[in-house]
Amino acid sequence: MGQARSSIAESETGRRPPSIREGYWERSRRLTLAAIGKALDPLTGDSLPGLPPLPPLPPAAQPLQDRVRDCRHRIRNLQYDLADMQEKAKPYEARRAALPTLLPWTGPDPSPDLAAAWLDLFEKEAEVALLYTCGAGPQRLLQARIAGLERECELLEELLAPLPPAP
Repeated sequence: MGQARSSIAESETGRRPPSIREGYWERSRRLTLAAIGKALDPLTGDSLPGLPPLPPLPPAAQPLQDRVRDCRHRIRNLQYDLADMQEKAKPYEARRAALPTLLPWTGPDPSPDLAAAWLDLFEKEAEVALLYTCGAGPQRLLQARIAGLERECELLEELLAPLPPAP
């Protein structure tokens, strides 16, 4: 239409006043009418019903396929991390299971203060590890991330189903 796209965009957004060149007002009127679904009759200058808009473009398959591949890779890594986390939790869970038997000990002990401190450290290390590193809470957080990525893959694959494969 004889106007630079940047000039049209800047005038549409109000960043810059439209330049007044030959034919500008006619082009501006055509653009304004097209924006509301109408066309300009070149003979009479009246507005006419516009043509139907172009159909929406389908999404490009390649970026979606790339993201599915990336999600699947991340899922595998997180599943590995989850299995590792579950293995790391076992000794700490065993410590917590042993505490009820260890704590009430009343037998002879050469250094009861050291034994009490050791038992306290034994318990606290297990608690901290299970709460913040490898216990049920951190495991559930990791499972939530895995579930989110799996759901993302499902949605992306639904989008990809009707599309032709990427070249």
